[in-house]
Amino acid sequence: MLQFIKSNSLISILLFCLVGGFLAFVQTQQGFTYFPWEIKNYLIGQKLNQGFRLYKDIRDNTGPFATGFYQLLDFFSFSISANPYIAFSIICLQAYLFQRCILQFDLMPKLGGLAFGIYLLLFHLTREFYVPDPALLGLTFLLLTWREIIQQQKTLLVNDRVFLVGVYLATATLLFPAYFWVLPWAILSLLFYSGISIRQIILVLIGYLFVITITSLVFSFRGNLPYLWQVYRQSLFTFQLISWEESKRVLLTFAPAFLLGIWGLYKVVGNPKIRAHAQKAQQTTIIWFFFSFLSMANFPAFHRINFVILLPPLAYFGLNIFYVIKKNWQKELVFVLLVASVFILAKQDYKEGEMTIKQKPLLSISGQKLLVLGPEIHEYLHNEMAGPFVNWELAKPLLSQLNSYKNVITVQEYFAKDQPTYIYDSEGYLPKIGQHLPSITQQYVLVSPKLYRKK
Repeated sequence: MLQFIKSNSLISILLFCLVGGFLAFVQTQQGFTYFPWEIKNYLIGQKLNQGFRLYKDIRDNTGPFATGFYQLLDFFSFSISANPYIAFSIICLQAYLFQRCILQFDLMPKLGGLAFGIYLLLFHLTREFYVPDPALLGLTFLLLTWREIIQQQKTLLVNDRVFLVGVYLATATLLFPAYFWVLPWAILSLLFYSGISIRQIILVLIGYLFVITITSLVFSFRGNLPYLWQVYRQSLFTFQLISWEESKRVLLTFAPAFLLGIWGLYKVVGNPKIRAHAQKAQQTTIIWFFFSFLSMANFPAFHRINFVILLPPLAYFGLNIFYVIKKNWQKELVFVLLVASVFILAKQDYKEGEMTIKQKPLLSISGQKLLVLGPEIHEYLHNEMAGPFVNWELAKPLLSQLNSYKNVITVQEYFAKDQPTYIYDSEGYLPKIGQHLPSITQQYVLVSPKLYRKK
């Protein structure tokens, strides 16, 4: 099998794409309910196209470039059911960039389409990877950064293309704010393993600041720049530790990738087969792996898809096994065991997902203009969303602090701009709103527990 993959790279790549595309199709046919954060991203695109302003009206901490991507999907009428196909297309693009970099700079010769296949395989550990999440979108630009750094390290003659390193990293940060902490990785890799000068380091920073400045000017023009900086201050300098339960879940899901990567890294240390420029690439990727753990402290939530930053380094380290090991039957065995372990974990993940298949809606209404004052975001799949409260955890403080005149005015503007036909008040905030804005709440009557209808 490996001989076919390594000798027919184009055919094997097409084969991997066909198999992955079929799995994406299967994913859409299973009838799983959508992840809450997946629905949130979908709703953000809708609300932006309705004229609500990001961060000022829509209280959320998603990167601005990611929200622009969701706005674009909504503009072209992509439904949420198309997410597996969109995510798979992004993963295929990343796998191509990953393989192309390895082949172009001769990091591991004679691997053919294996690099593409290993990368694609590791993105089937959980169905969470079939969502175009900001972490997945930003990973594309981290791979472009990795490729650019290795190109600069190929020879010690660093050129002014390092400007692109800053551009790519800034784009990744504006897609997923936690990727801000990967910036030191790029600078250290260029300092340690290339002939970069002070002027070229400044050029990297200029490229980074160029993208940030253009984005800031756009937000300033729309009047919501202070809200953008508030989100980034809270995102970048608010650290949290992952719980033990969440750690176990992530470790179990990523176990095949960790075992493959650590074993491959062990096999390559001190191996005379590895060339000088390939050693630089290995060490650069180790630094990436280290700073990945630093960025984890800034994750907005510890969903497994947010940890995709670990997969490219682990896939690259794991490829060393297929390069260093001499006996073909051992390589075949490793590949079969990897496929089997990914299949077992994916099957277990699907069994867990079956528990949430086709959850019955809490509300009997459908196709109505609905505002949910609570975390029940799934109800918006059956109704049209009113108001900008896509992230309840961030919106709740606004409704909890109505003693502030500014907050009262903000809530009043939301109702004036997009008044709902139904309000589902699962946490009892409507009476509190009525104490300050009786003209709004008096328009609604209770028709069932926690559900209000406009008179």
